[in-house]
Amino acid sequence: MLTIGLTGGIGSGKSTVAQWFKKQGVPVLDADKTVHRLLQTDWPTISKLIHEFGPEILGENGQINRSNLSKQVFCDDDARKRLERIVHPGVIKSMKDEQAALRDNGTEVCVWDVPLLFEAGLEQLVDEVWVVWVPRELQILRVLGRDKLSRTEVEARMAAQGSLDEKRKQADVVIDNSGSELETERQLEEAWKKLLNKAKG
Repeated sequence: MLTIGLTGGIGSGKSTVAQWFKKQGVPVLDADKTVHRLLQTDWPTISKLIHEFGPEILGENGQINRSNLSKQVFCDDDARKRLERIVHPGVIKSMKDEQAALRDNGTEVCVWDVPLLFEAGLEQLVDEVWVVWVPRELQILRVLGRDKLSRTEVEARMAAQGSLDEKRKQADVVIDNSGSELETERQLEEAWKKLLNKAKG
């Protein structure tokens, strides 16, 4: 089974690229959705987080409020690392289990959609890394236009995910998403064709 590690940064358009894969019938395993599920249903993870960050991370319904948790970790490097140490092992196990189930069903290619692919060392678990890239200033403008965040908050979140320029250097495939949707699709089709040819060869 061939596994593509898809990564990028906030505002880079990674979700658009993930959607493109889904349209091709390629299963996309989404790390963010896996985290969301763990925070709602995985009691060992939930209890560790409450112990580490305090009951103030809980919402009125008694579940972890992601917004409260984010406020604690995004501007504090040490807190973010503590969060990742608790959450990452569960995310990796869950995604590996999903991947194994797909493999058993005869799926030949799947995508791991992981914002922190390099930061979590998951590039070692995939066959190719595809990075969705845009220039830094465009990235900031897109997030400011989309989310109710200040520029400082946007830059803090970008810093937590690492530089797209650095990720680009480590990629097997770079998708430049700074142009039109058609230009992005053209790059995807070209890279996808190359990958399939390589797999056949």
